[in-house]
Amino acid sequence: MAFPFVVAAGLVVLASAKVVSWIYNVKTEQEQSKQRDEIKRSDEIRARARAASQRQKVERLMLLRQMGEEHSQFLLESIREHRLAVAGVPAELDGLERMICQEVADKTSSPYRKSALRREYARIEDAIVRMREYQRYLDQQEDQIRSLLKKLAFEDLLKLDTAEPLLPVDWLYPGKLVLVSMDELGQPLPRFNHRISFGQDDTAQKTLALRYGDDIPVLVKSAHKRYEGLFYGCVARGALYYHHIMPGEPIEFVVERIAGPNAIGTFYEGVVRGCLPIGQLKHPGVRLLCGQKILVYPTAYDLCLSRNPFDEKSRAIEVSEFNYQARGIQSYQQLYLDVDERLLENISDARFYDTEEPWTLLGYSSTTGVISLAKASVQLGCVMRDDGEMLEVRTVTQTGTLQIGLDTPFRFTLIARRLARAEQVGWVYGVQEFLRFCAQAALDMNDSPERLAQSRFYQRWEQVIAYQRSREENLSLEYPLELAERGEGILALQRNRLPLEVREQFDLVSDKLREVLSENNTLNPDYCVRLQHWDAKRSDYIPSLRFDRRNRPLYTRQKDSIGIEGNFSLLDNDAQMLRLLVSVPSASLKRQSQALDDFFQDRLVNPALKNILLAPEHYLPEQEERSAPIAWANTLDDSQKRVVELALRESNIALIQGPPGAGKTTAIVEMLYQLFCQRPNRRVLVVSQQNTAVDNALGKFLDKHGNSLEQPIQAIRIGNPEKMSSAIQPLGFDRQHADFLAELDARAIEAAVRLPEAESNLCHVWRATLKQATQSRAGQDEFFITLLADRNLVGATCVGLATNKGGIDQLQFDVAIIDEAGRATVPEILIPILRSRKVILVGDHYQLPPSIAPLLREDEATEALGFLRENFLSGSFFELMFERLPAECREVLDKQYRMAPPIGDLVANLFYSREGRRTLFNGHLDSHFEKSYLLDESIYWVDVKGRQQQPRNSMSKENVREAEEITDFLVKLADKVNRPTSVAVITPYGAQKERVRRLLRQIGWQNGMLGSLSIEVDTVDAFQGSEADVVCYSTVRTEGGLNFILDRKRLNVACSRAKLHLLFFGDSHYLSSWRAKGENGFNLFPEIMKHASTAKVGFMKDHLKASMSEADCSVRPAMADQE
Repeated sequence: MAFPFVVAAGLVVLASAKVVSWIYNVKTEQEQSKQRDEIKRSDEIRARARAASQRQKVERLMLLRQMGEEHSQFLLESIREHRLAVAGVPAELDGLERMICQEVADKTSSPYRKSALRREYARIEDAIVRMREYQRYLDQQEDQIRSLLKKLAFEDLLKLDTAEPLLPVDWLYPGKLVLVSMDELGQPLPRFNHRISFGQDDTAQKTLALRYGDDIPVLVKSAHKRYEGLFYGCVARGALYYHHIMPGEPIEFVVERIAGPNAIGTFYEGVVRGCLPIGQLKHPGVRLLCGQKILVYPTAYDLCLSRNPFDEKSRAIEVSEFNYQARGIQSYQQLYLDVDERLLENISDARFYDTEEPWTLLGYSSTTGVISLAKASVQLGCVMRDDGEMLEVRTVTQTGTLQIGLDTPFRFTLIARRLARAEQVGWVYGVQEFLRFCAQAALDMNDSPERLAQSRFYQRWEQVIAYQRSREENLSLEYPLELAERGEGILALQRNRLPLEVREQFDLVSDKLREVLSENNTLNPDYCVRLQHWDAKRSDYIPSLRFDRRNRPLYTRQKDSIGIEGNFSLLDNDAQMLRLLVSVPSASLKRQSQALDDFFQDRLVNPALKNILLAPEHYLPEQEERSAPIAWANTLDDSQKRVVELALRESNIALIQGPPGAGKTTAIVEMLYQLFCQRPNRRVLVVSQQNTAVDNALGKFLDKHGNSLEQPIQAIRIGNPEKMSSAIQPLGFDRQHADFLAELDARAIEAAVRLPEAESNLCHVWRATLKQATQSRAGQDEFFITLLADRNLVGATCVGLATNKGGIDQLQFDVAIIDEAGRATVPEILIPILRSRKVILVGDHYQLPPSIAPLLREDEATEALGFLRENFLSGSFFELMFERLPAECREVLDKQYRMAPPIGDLVANLFYSREGRRTLFNGHLDSHFEKSYLLDESIYWVDVKGRQQQPRNSMSKENVREAEEITDFLVKLADKVNRPTSVAVITPYGAQKERVRRLLRQIGWQNGMLGSLSIEVDTVDAFQGSEADVVCYSTVRTEGGLNFILDRKRLNVACSRAKLHLLFFGDSHYLSSWRAKGENGFNLFPEIMKHASTAKVGFMKDHLKASMSEADCSVRPAMADQE
């Protein structure tokens, strides 16, 4: 082998083999051999290592599998335990939700109970949704475990934590409130990779989100239907919940439109919709304008803030201007709970210490005096402290159960015992009021048979009104199609083509259609008129006209025909019968129906009144004694004083029975005076079924006290000016409105003349604006509302009060005095009751009950409303309440000033005596009337042997002979009397009324006058509430049953109308000998005859020709003072 060499400086240098191999980068043979040995040895070592490693890997995998399977079983077992732990919760939550919805819908539930239930509903709904999502979360956890097991991914399995016992806070679901940053929107969120999107509202929502920086409140609205883990969020709803509902702060509500009793509007630039009941305004009489902004509080809402869960038709949350959590502060102050701090050491529920968490009343024991209060999960047992200044906490218990009690009109604050003893923060009266509230609540929560029966009573009135509306508002005409005249798009119904028996119905429908088509109303034919035809396959009537906005039907009416133009493409040519339906809403029935609905939906100014009306026998009177004696403004008898004292003392409801002539008006006038003296800034309503009763009370009060009180009385009379007395007409709503506008116009003219040109031009603009505004309904309402704002005394009829003109139907009152309450039906009387904090009912249940619509006495009504057979309509609301309310809430006027003593004795003995004890007495002696008497006796029975008969085409009855006798008597009286004298001829029967009127007209009766006699002829029922110097009562009957005319209430009215003389005309033998067949019947005519003179009617010669000047001075003023 040749070796390389290097020549250096002429020298030959020899190198070793190692150096040469390094220089030439090659291995020596020795190295190659050694390397082969080393490689072999290394391979052997690696082989042994691989074998060892393989053995370790197998062992590790076996161990990993063992641990993974063990962990998976542990995880699955944990999930099973969690499922088992909550297995019964969904059913319980569903039951709670049903219970809340049922109890809120229950018309007998206390308003305080409903308030607490509504507030808890959102919390329950959230729990239900969280439970459903928790099941999904457990399902997801279980699926993940099983998937990893299937993949043998034991290392990933070992990384999993056990399922949480509650839904993780990172888990999103509809209704979830989260705080996120702008960067997190649309991106997978930690842990579950959920994403939040704004969907189509992206721009608007992100614009709103910019206000909140990195803490954007987002409420999850819904989950995407197809993409798992994708959710739609809403910043507006999140902000509403986070910044307003949770802290109890108001939110700005923008009015969009008025829809019936509600204002529809939005929050956050139109993103969230809300509904504001007009009754939930602090000033409901003020008309809202489109675009107007109001601060409100959400009161009824679901989890996603999209609707009111207690209103099936709702598409918006309900709001109120009132803060319900603090609403009780309007009436009551703070109450303190004296507590030993050691009792609170074990309380771990943070919500208990949250000032925004509400207190509720769970229970009250009248025997031990223990009051159970709840806040969050904590229950307190309290009693009144010995000094009566606050409540003392005896027990504190943290429970694991949901506690929903009653909201109370009080707020509570815990105070440490050492501070409670040192600080003067107690309130004896407040504690007493709270104890009274607790006792009342305990009674109200008891579903007694009486309470349930009373609830059914009100619900039946709902059915009655619904039946009346279906019959009175809707008229139909069935018309054979073959008789109709048809053309292209035209159909005519001719009256003369119909059978005679159907033509009357044609006339009724035609008149109803005329009302719909009149330009004097706002009725829309599109909704009021429908044409249908009979469909044999469906066995029902179906629409005949195709309706759209561009092709609306046109209806025309002439005397004997009805024309219809429209698209008749739906009309089947094979149809045999047409039906024309015409519906005209009854404003009166609609108002009454609304009043019943408001009652059941707790829309009352004073919530306590609902419980009182549902269970009057359980009411615990809430009364406050006066600290100083009353300074009486008028001369009153003792019973009148007691009546006024009750009205001032009672806080919620007082009932006053006022027999005929007992000075009700005098008592009401004094009552008004004392109410305004007690609190000058209160607003009082005087309401009655009769216009005359309202006018008398208002007129006499204003005459005596209109200018003598601390603050001037601003009175207004609501109603039809034609039905008001002439003295009251200047107070009429329309008159005051006209005067108000005239004053504004006069001021504008005066200012235009006086001011410089620039301001003068503004005055002319203002006048033009006034004129323009008064030509529109909206503008008129604005002026009406302004006019009503400072009126503190309002007079109206029950139904007139419900008119929606100018916000009248939203007026609220501190006190309502309801006169003639016995003549009002339940729906009518509810109208003023719902709108008042305190109600004073004045009536007489011994006189006739409310008049009932004739259609309710028909057989069809009895078949449709079976309970009408149970004398449902025979009593009055006033009678029901008077018989069942505690005695402390009732008073009776016991002196009558109308009737001469003999007549007063008759009425008292027959109708106002209980258990043999007389309850009505004469306020004047006989000498008081002597100079006014016209006849020798006060009571006469004129025996008439006539014959009753039934006029043709009438169901009523008449007695010609009696009518002639009455006419003869009035001719003689008119001939002998030369001073103004009022006379009433009354009878139970309408036919007899008409017979007497015809005879009187024949002898010169004109405009109600016959000589100096002012004669009124009417039925007994219609004359209730009126009076006359002389009353002639025609009995009519000479055969058959007498139950109708012997009705005690009707006979009471007949006997109590006369001031000086009462004359009965009738067959004395038949009427005295008649015997009732039933146990309840009783013939009162023999008793009447005992009080009456049967001698010939004698005229008092000494007084008939006397002038009225003396009588005017001595008798009538004294009587008028008490009427």
